[in-house]
Amino acid sequence: MRGFLKGLGGLVILAALLWLGLWLYADMRLKQLVTARIDAVNQSGEAQIAYDKIATSRSPLMASVTLTNPRWTARPDPSTPPITISAASIGAHIDLAHPLTLHVDMPLSIGVTSSAASGAVTFAMAEMTETLSPAVWLGHAATPITGGEARFAGIDLLASHGSLAVAQIGALSLNETLNAKANTSQTALSFDANLHDLRLSPILTKLANLPFGGRVAHLGLSARLSGPLDWQGIAQREATLGDEDQRHQFMLETLHRWALAGGRGEGKISLTLGPSVFNADGTVAFDKNAQPSGESSLTADHLDQFTAALTASYPDAQDWVSKIEAELSPYLSTTQDGGQVLTMNTSYGKQGIVVNGKKTGDLPPLDWDKLINPPPAPPVAPGDGSGAASP
Repeated sequence: MRGFLKGLGGLVILAALLWLGLWLYADMRLKQLVTARIDAVNQSGEAQIAYDKIATSRSPLMASVTLTNPRWTARPDPSTPPITISAASIGAHIDLAHPLTLHVDMPLSIGVTSSAASGAVTFAMAEMTETLSPAVWLGHAATPITGGEARFAGIDLLASHGSLAVAQIGALSLNETLNAKANTSQTALSFDANLHDLRLSPILTKLANLPFGGRVAHLGLSARLSGPLDWQGIAQREATLGDEDQRHQFMLETLHRWALAGGRGEGKISLTLGPSVFNADGTVAFDKNAQPSGESSLTADHLDQFTAALTASYPDAQDWVSKIEAELSPYLSTTQDGGQVLTMNTSYGKQGIVVNGKKTGDLPPLDWDKLINPPPAPPVAPGDGSGAASP
């Protein structure tokens, strides 16, 4: 009996040591992933990330990393001052019982500052998780993330050092999946976003005389891309290119390779604004010569009420609205439930462009070579720039 208890005790000690080793390794690996991502952003030159301190978990039940006073600084445009986004802390943790789910410990208040202005974004609830590739724990981190989702509620956008309400968002949800090894029939990237109840402040609504009370009831976006498309690898490669022209050419070359491999995409958008609901969706596919074809649809209801509210707020827009209505008149109808309704179903490809069953034009072949390597712009003659001046 004594030998049995001694052996059992040895197994317990061994299991505890193994668990301790796994915890220490997970803590180290998670810290490596976070710091590697920060280093990649800093080396790209697009932004700079700084923090005061980085700490790992003290609990053997989870691996975690916390950044104290993180700051992300970037200049979107050379003509504008740099913008800094900051928070008291941000972190991430993994429950060792679920090693492929990374929980991002989001702050409930984020500061936004520049030399010209300052503000803040606050949340009543902020949750974010990411799905990790098993290869992460084997020391590989080329594509560490295979998906993620985020949910936010009670979002306030504040200006003037956080004292002036600009807008409120009731809820925002995001969902993404990534598959770097997708073939032509598999989804390489999917993205879904839904925003509910965006309201601009009453002051801004009144100052700008916004229709519909400055409210967007719902905005939904989704996209699916199929075929060989390593989005994380593409983003990492693009970040190493310092010249904007090089980046533009690289992305076009990547798109061309994806098209030649039989890439396919689809997207949807839905918008509820005032009395109207707008829905649009479309698909695109490429043949062996990387020539596109696809379909799209666009619908909208209660357009008569929508345009009436728009022109009531902005009378000067009446001529512009009338021109658009005239151009869309072949696709407008009136129903008892939907009022004035817009319906456009379009297909395009070698057969040309067909809208609601009627051909409206031809689709010229896509010249990828000219698109990727555009010819240089012709020189401008001296003088007034018209080219008419003599040498």
